[in-house]
Amino acid sequence: MRAAIGTVSLTGAAMGFLSACGVAGEDEQEAERVYCVDEQDQVVDEEQCEEAERNGGFIGGVPYFFLLGGFGGNRYAVGQTIPQQYTGAATRVNPADTTARSRAGLPGSGRVTSGTRISGGIGSGRVGSGSVGS
Repeated sequence: MRAAIGTVSLTGAAMGFLSACGVAGEDEQEAERVYCVDEQDQVVDEEQCEEAERNGGFIGGVPYFFLLGGFGGNRYAVGQTIPQQYTGAATRVNPADTTARSRAGLPGSGRVTSGTRISGGIGSGRVGSGSVGS
């Protein structure tokens, strides 16, 4: 009887360990990233968000945002449009809103490099999805 209990316990422990390893791999693939985007979710140079920060989130009447999300593990370059399947669940942050930037895990001011991984997750105070400070 004891041998059977010991085997179940070890098997359960091994399964828990393997499950934890699987979650870590998924987190790595789905790491939160930030991109500077225009209103069509096209990645633009970080200088656009830096300038928008100084102008209330706009340049020439056009809004710019920091877009934060998982993006399916994909990385995007300037000029690429982030697919809608990812932008719907992403968080938009007005570059001029220092409070929203901080809550989202971004520095309160200054340049943020597109593609940068950001901190976040459960208990971080990071806002989940939708628009923040726009």
